[in-house]
Amino acid sequence: MFPRRKRLQRADFARLARGKRLNSRHFSVTVSPHVVGYAVVVSTKTARLASARHLLKRRVLAALRALPLPASVVVFAKESATNLSFAEIKTELATLLS
Repeated sequence: MFPRRKRLQRADFARLARGKRLNSRHFSVTVSPHVVGYAVVVSTKTARLASARHLLKRRVLAALRALPLPASVVVFAKESATNLSFAEIKTELATLLS
């Protein structure tokens, strides 16, 4: 997990609309210079079980910690992301954010 002061709150998501959206097969990433913080969103549509959502969220957070990040990043996982290994998640996020 990121420290509490680095996490985005619900009110910050409205300001992210002005950010740049990057898409890949398994993830959609929003990068914004207007907001400072990080978030990972895994909906129930992506993974029905809470344990599967948390596993995917932990893997994405671990992959983000290893990358140089811009001021604000929000990662939205798509349904196909649940079948990825940690190495695949890490390489896909690295190519998106480079």
